[in-house]
Amino acid sequence: MSKMVRGEHHKRLWKLICEELTRTPVTEAYLSSEDSYVYGMCDEESITIAPHHHVVDTVIHELLHRIYPERSERSVRRTTTMLRKTLTDDEVQWFYGEYQRRKRSGYPRNADV
Repeated sequence: MSKMVRGEHHKRLWKLICEELTRTPVTEAYLSSEDSYVYGMCDEESITIAPHHHVVDTVIHELLHRIYPERSERSVRRTTTMLRKTLTDDEVQWFYGEYQRRKRSGYPRNADV
């Protein structure tokens, strides 16, 4: 398959996904599982999205950069992953709740500093 054909396929797929989003009920909720992190679920009527996993991982990562500015990106990633694996559902829910209480909305920023 050529790049052009793949590109057109991806554009059609993106359009289909966007159309589906406009007609699908979406719920944001905490999802837990004994076996793994659950980022979302789909049933016949709706989808449920659990944003807390990505948010908690990212906040931990950025806070580690503040605490240990001398550490490399690789070290911070590894520490984030190690720490995240040790957290209980209750700890993740508390941390996400604290983040939600403390966050402010801001203007888009250029991350290429």
